[in-house]
Amino acid sequence: MYEEFDPSVEYEQKGYLNCDFRLFHIDESKSIDTPWHYHDFDKIVFFLRGNVQYAVEGREYELRPYDIVIVPHHSIHKVTASANEGYERYVLYLKPETLTRLANTEEVTVHEGKELSGRRVDHNLDLCFNMTAKTRTNLVHFDAGITSELMERFRTLEDVLKSEEDLYCAGLRIHVELIQLLIGLNEACYKHPDCFMEKARYNRKVIDIIDYITEHLEDDLSIDKISDQFYISKYHMMRIFKAETGYSVHQYIMEKRILKARDLIISGEPAMSASIEAGFHDYSSFCKAFRKATGKLPSDYVANI
Repeated sequence: MYEEFDPSVEYEQKGYLNCDFRLFHIDESKSIDTPWHYHDFDKIVFFLRGNVQYAVEGREYELRPYDIVIVPHHSIHKVTASANEGYERYVLYLKPETLTRLANTEEVTVHEGKELSGRRVDHNLDLCFNMTAKTRTNLVHFDAGITSELMERFRTLEDVLKSEEDLYCAGLRIHVELIQLLIGLNEACYKHPDCFMEKARYNRKVIDIIDYITEHLEDDLSIDKISDQFYISKYHMMRIFKAETGYSVHQYIMEKRILKARDLIISGEPAMSASIEAGFHDYSSFCKAFRKATGKLPSDYVANI
């Protein structure tokens, strides 16, 4: 079990992505025990070897070779790994807006004599991230054939990135290989929904509380209200929630509300209404909490829209 949450420690965003995507092939032999954290970008981990436990939003997974961990942006997670067996994996970081842009492509004509329509078609390249919410698991495992194909996609993208300076139309090649990888992964998830493996260690009560919080961010989420909802002692609830997620209930709610409000503001929602939709009922308190969590005022995001 992971260490309990220390209220003196601020959980924080880790890592920043200043480009559309990044691919890493990492092979290291050292003990790893990351703090609980989240990212503004989506993450896909293709696990190759090691003795590794991956925890996402209250669920802890014991990884086996060729597992894929899908971590949507803003998901709170951590990883621990033993130095004995090493830890090798591919890690793909993707901006959510990059997935949207890649999926929104102009249709081309494939029939002779047919005029170009110019119609734009939205393709679902973030299906795998959406399915984590529906299946309530972040772990994916395919059969040997699909796994081999995806491994080849990761390797090909890695090779193209390494040879970027020597390739003709390198930028287009990278673009194509990234889309090929995303199509392959999402198609596999679509055709084989049973690939999402519910093999996590978790406390069912904590998972239900997390789901309830997610669905009711704009409502009253006092400790008493939640504990009454689940017919559980509030002290027991707070204890098991911290043990399973690394967060106090209050801190988890605050973090999720801030992230929801920020996303709404970035999408064009006025800061005042965004704060209300995220569950804040005092704008001054919201601004203080927002600045403490992000280092910026809501108006700073509005100015950049």
